[in-house]
Amino acid sequence: MNESGIESGTESGSVSQTALESAAPASRHVRLETGPERQGAVAHLVLDRPEKRNALSLEMWQAIPPLVAQAAADPAVKALVVRGVDRTAFAAGADIGQFHERFRSRDTALTYMNAVGGAAGALADCPKPAIALIHGDCVGGGVELAIACDLRFCSSGSRFGITPARLGICYSMASTRRVAQAIGPSKTKDLLFSGRLIDAETAREWGLADRVYAPDDLDRETAAFLDSVCRNSQYSIRFAKRALREIAAGAVEEPETLRDLRLGAREAGDLEEGIAAYLEKRRPVFGWNG
Repeated sequence: MNESGIESGTESGSVSQTALESAAPASRHVRLETGPERQGAVAHLVLDRPEKRNALSLEMWQAIPPLVAQAAADPAVKALVVRGVDRTAFAAGADIGQFHERFRSRDTALTYMNAVGGAAGALADCPKPAIALIHGDCVGGGVELAIACDLRFCSSGSRFGITPARLGICYSMASTRRVAQAIGPSKTKDLLFSGRLIDAETAREWGLADRVYAPDDLDRETAAFLDSVCRNSQYSIRFAKRALREIAAGAVEEPETLRDLRLGAREAGDLEEGIAAYLEKRRPVFGWNG
């Protein structure tokens, strides 16, 4: 939390990049890209293993949480994009070639399961908007990452599937819940029971994908959407994420903590700027950054 009470990346709202990088398990197949070349206020979590269609190894799963924490703690970052390095695939699933070793005992299986859950959970709990930008296949573990994001924008050639029944493994309850919340229990059963792949338009109709664009338009349209997100009040957006998380967890009444945040909007500064900009007929320049 920060002084306003809205979550930032850490309780203090600042963690040195060096400290976070040193805490991250090494994986040359996952990295965080920030800076002007990446739209300034938008960080990109890049899956870079195209020769394996970005199949997720244990090391990749383990590398994701500290990189998400790095983006969450950086006051210059307002949103996070999760993507493949190119158009080969978003992620074709977990690295099945590792499974014999990862599932050789209950202990090794638990280590692997915790790594997968930790990566998906880090994205789901990220206080800043997280967008999955999907070219190509998004299957199995790829869906676990994508469904943990707030929104999923994909190319028209993308395919989606949840395929543990083809392997004899079990999808995590947390990811199953996230899928079911997005598309409903019946369609979730369809994907889990059949292991079939669905195309991008079907994924959009079901609610697994939010927007579908031509491959050449996807990056540009996603950037345009994120530009609007970054111009808006980050105080309002962070509050919305917290409120939706409470709703997903079953809350019916507004918790006192959220009510206090709504009452604190003026003190945060963005409400004053929003009112002034409206009255002066200009675009607001919001300054709250957590």
